[in-house]
Amino acid sequence: MEDLASNFNEKAEKLKKDRKFEEALKLTDKVQEIQKEQRDSDYWYKRGMRFAELGEYEKALDCYNKDLTIHEKSYTVFLERGKILLQLKKFAEALESFNKAAEIRNQHFLQYTKKAHYLKNSRRFEKALLYTDNAMNENILDELFWYYKGMALLKLKKYNDAYDCFEKSIEIKKDATCMYDLAKCLLLLGDEEKSIDILRKIQNQPGIKEKLKIDLDFASIEDNKQFRMIVGL
Repeated sequence: MEDLASNFNEKAEKLKKDRKFEEALKLTDKVQEIQKEQRDSDYWYKRGMRFAELGEYEKALDCYNKDLTIHEKSYTVFLERGKILLQLKKFAEALESFNKAAEIRNQHFLQYTKKAHYLKNSRRFEKALLYTDNAMNENILDELFWYYKGMALLKLKKYNDAYDCFEKSIEIKKDATCMYDLAKCLLLLGDEEKSIDILRKIQNQPGIKEKLKIDLDFASIEDNKQFRMIVGL
């Protein structure tokens, strides 16, 4: 992990020379965290996260792949791996990674449910409740999972499936970024009215108008009066 720590160290030294001492201190703290991780059982996973922070996506992917060969297959690692594959524009592989993550969650859910059922039948209710709680936690796929899976499907031009994922994400937690991509998905599906309606709801969120002005996926409605009002033209 020395190469990664050195990378952060170099950035910290540059910040010091630029008299950005507060930012340099944050990176120095990060170096110390990295060095502590060296003997951690999650070594490759955490190393991958660090490379992802640096934008070193190929190296991050390599780390996640190594983690998956060494340890039990993990929902979290497959999820983060999928996000990296999106960055690398390997959309089919990203979708496969997200599906693997969901499969693992489902397997754990079934295992905990079966154990809870057995314990209830054995009248060991306190332990059964614990496994039921574990099952509920494993059954939850959060808004980020659905958003990133939706992005992979969007890039693969599977617009109906992408729409379903974005909707599930927003049902869990409304987010301007997800709503933006949902609007894009609807436009690509040919529903201009609904797309503009969603954009209207997020038009005052930071960066949305600027993003719309340069996003070629919205070029087909650049002359639409309502769209022009949203972007301030």
